[in-house]
Amino acid sequence: MKTAVVALTRNGSELAVKIGPPMGADVYLKREFIGPECGSRPEIKAIEGSFMELAGRLFAGYDALVCIMACGIAVRAIAPHISDKRTDPAVVVLDEKGRYAVSLLSGHVGGANDLAEEIAARIGGTAVITTSTDVNHVVAFDVFAKRNGCVIENFKDLKYVSSELVNGSKVGFYTDYEISGVLPGSIVLREEGTSQGLRAAAVLSNRTGIEATEEKVLYIRPRNLILGIGCKRGTPKEQIESAVDDFMRLNGRSLLSVRCLATIDLKKDEEGLLEYCRDRKLDLCIIERGRVEAVEGGFTCSPFVKEKTGVGSVAEPCAVMAGSRAKLICGKTAYRGITLALAEEEKEFKL
Repeated sequence: MKTAVVALTRNGSELAVKIGPPMGADVYLKREFIGPECGSRPEIKAIEGSFMELAGRLFAGYDALVCIMACGIAVRAIAPHISDKRTDPAVVVLDEKGRYAVSLLSGHVGGANDLAEEIAARIGGTAVITTSTDVNHVVAFDVFAKRNGCVIENFKDLKYVSSELVNGSKVGFYTDYEISGVLPGSIVLREEGTSQGLRAAAVLSNRTGIEATEEKVLYIRPRNLILGIGCKRGTPKEQIESAVDDFMRLNGRSLLSVRCLATIDLKKDEEGLLEYCRDRKLDLCIIERGRVEAVEGGFTCSPFVKEKTGVGSVAEPCAVMAGSRAKLICGKTAYRGITLALAEEEKEFKL
């Protein structure tokens, strides 16, 4: 987490220098409060101009801000830049004596709650957490998703599910996976298609089309799918996109669960494939043909593909080999100039 610590007073500056460097953070201080012992340290930076101007740059450039100042000053400084809880940085406010570490913004997704706890432990202060799920000790599904490397598909519905839990109601939970830890009594483990008259539920699955009968259903997509791909030289991005969308739809799997695409080294500079990955913010995993050749006997092979690439199969073995404990779940499907296959990684989920 790229962190900036900012202080505006002499006492606050001393605290900033104490906590910032051990956290690997950049420290921003007024020039008059930078002592000679700090002058040559690259992580200690002088505030140029007003703090209000600096706040906008820090808000855009860091994952977390630690503001050693009054909450009111911090609020006024960041207010014009607040956009979305999924992308805003964590903001923690400390008093200059280090008595309290207040989680001010992006407590869950941004990690401000955890950061406040960490800082309080470092300086012997008290973390101030005000998010209702934490205060009431109920499951926060946005925290669960972040902790387990998942993506929430319909983030706007998170508030309804959280509200049910905070107000003492039970919430259904559908999942295809084993969950380590003890489920609290407020979470009712459900089988697909069953109903117990609950108003809200959460679904943890990469499958689409799951039958959930509740009024509000939160879909949590684990990023545990690897999409293997082979394509003809010069295949445009639009053609790849169309094939992938159709393949995922036909196989009832969420594209949000795809962690990366995988192909052979012959395709490492395929522009359409690279462009598709850039647009989707997906990694492209390259598998050497020698490794594929060693295992291709266990997959569907094609003499034509062998002639063109040196290996008899691309999509299936690449999907499996690019994952961790991955198993093929959707075999090779051919489109015009494109072949696709899907593997699922074995993954553990912690409550």
